[in-house]
This record gives sequence, C-alpha cells and structure tokens, in this order.
Amino acid sequence: MVIITQIKTRIDLVNHALEHLGILGAGQTANPEDYDEVNSHVEPLLAHLEAIELISLETLDEIPPEIFHPLAIMLADESALAFGLVGVPVAAGSQQTAWQQAFDDIKLVTYGKPTYIAQKTEYF
Repeated sequence: MVIITQIKTRIDLVNHALEHLGILGAGQTANPEDYDEVNSHVEPLLAHLEAIELISLETLDEIPPEIFHPLAIMLADESALAFGLVGVPVAAGSQQTAWQQAFDDIKLVTYGKPTYIAQKTEYF
C-alpha cells in the first residue's frame, strides 16, 4: 500500500485551526479578521514548541503531515479566547485537554527521530 503525503502550508494550518474552532465551515473561506487573529498566534506557538524542543520547522510552507493536525488543534486552542471560547472541545471521557492530547500526538511521532541539534558536552 502506498501512502501519499501532502505537505501543508501556514494558510492550511490557520484554516484548519478555524475549522476546529467552528468558525470556518467546510468549503468556506475565512473572514480576514478571523484569519489574522489566528495567524497572529502561529509564531508564538511555534517559538514555544521549538523552545521545548518538541518540533523544529525550517519553514511554515512545508509542515509535515504527521504533525499538521495536532499542530492545528494547538493553534485553535491558543486562539480560542479571541473568539469567546474556552478552548477546543475534548473527546467525551478524555482526561486530557485537546492541547495536551495534541502535544502527546506530536511527541509520539517525533520521539526517537534525530533532532540534528548539537549535543552539549560537559567536561569533568
């Protein structure tokens, strides 16, 4: 079986986050104000995720498909207050928030992969 992966972009990420918030329906285009509000949360979120060494993206024009959906959930959750929402709804019976579940999903697919970060050496 061949799985075709499609690289996603920042525009796809913001629109997918708007869908998770229930602001954007299937086949609709985003209101510019709504798009800009969610888009303003992209850089701080990615800076945080890179600071904790969860992900490392070279560019937002090539978001790997394996982290795209969880990243969109995190972005939606970060942007929810601007739309009067408390966050992305969680699955019934879940003990975790949507953000925590998305974090765990990204961690699961990135765990054990090379980070290409220089190892810090400590001399005795």
